[in-house]
Amino acid sequence: MGLILAVIGVLLLLLLGGCFAVVVVAANKGAEEVNKAISQLTPFPSFPVDADGPKHEVVFEAEGDGGADSASNITYTSGFDLKQEAGVSLPFTKSRQLAEGTPTVSLWVQNAADQGTVTCRIKVDGKTVRQAKSTGPYGVCRVQVDSLGE
Repeated sequence: MGLILAVIGVLLLLLLGGCFAVVVVAANKGAEEVNKAISQLTPFPSFPVDADGPKHEVVFEAEGDGGADSASNITYTSGFDLKQEAGVSLPFTKSRQLAEGTPTVSLWVQNAADQGTVTCRIKVDGKTVRQAKSTGPYGVCRVQVDSLGE
């Protein structure tokens, strides 16, 4: 009887150890994915941020094709100023006057439809400086300019 209990105890320990190993491996995999995503982010500039220099006309544009007639979310930034709009009809245009020293201007557009293509672009002084497309259900396109006047 004592031998049977000892064997059962050993088997339980092995089972618990195996479960623990699976949890540790899964947690490490998740941590690797998080670190990978974090490493792809653009860091914020240090404070203070002085946006000096000549002014530029910056235009944020989004358009849809093939059934993408609206965006569930549009987010556009200039430095630390973030604007967000939901349920926006496409095409979309916003224009802002920004100083040359403005850090990181970006535009994110998410297709509200389960089909089609969304295109997002940033123009500076009438010239397209960044453009991207995303095709497919609820696709997201993103463009970024790290500094004006580049």
